[in-house]
Amino acid sequence: MSLKKSAAVLAALALAGGAAQAVVVDTFGTLTATTALKYGSVSLPTFLVNDDFTFSLSAASTVQSNVVTAYGSITPAFYGIYKAGPDATFGTPDDIPVVGHTFSGVSSPQFDTLAAGNYSFKLFGLNAAPVSVYAIAASATALPVPEPETYALLAAGLGVIGFVASRRRRDY
Repeated sequence: MSLKKSAAVLAALALAGGAAQAVVVDTFGTLTATTALKYGSVSLPTFLVNDDFTFSLSAASTVQSNVVTAYGSITPAFYGIYKAGPDATFGTPDDIPVVGHTFSGVSSPQFDTLAAGNYSFKLFGLNAAPVSVYAIAASATALPVPEPETYALLAAGLGVIGFVASRRRRDY
């Protein structure tokens, strides 16, 4: 596809996306280390995909996500992770983008670090086949939080190093 054609398609998607309101299709609930899987389908050619899947995180976590076109063709195809805007409702124009990725028939997992809170996967693309089906998988692994003993050992180690360094200075 030529650069001019690609730019025209992206401009049309941007204009149509601004007018269309996303639909919250499903919710993952609270993401955990167990991978959750959801599906979506589009049955009209040249129909815009503009779907939201909400999820929440109970603690700061690394979120692994992957979206793949399982059947048909959605191109161009993008998905992002969003926080709800000031109106606290997902799928409205004031949603705040956190990170964005592309997807296709062969997609690789994406890893993003997010704080605790409520989020949404927002899928956006153009259906290029009579019927297309996409799948979205997601899981979250809580970030490790150092124990107080870790900081105590760090402080003790730095103290010993400082003591040894001061003794060496006095000896020379």
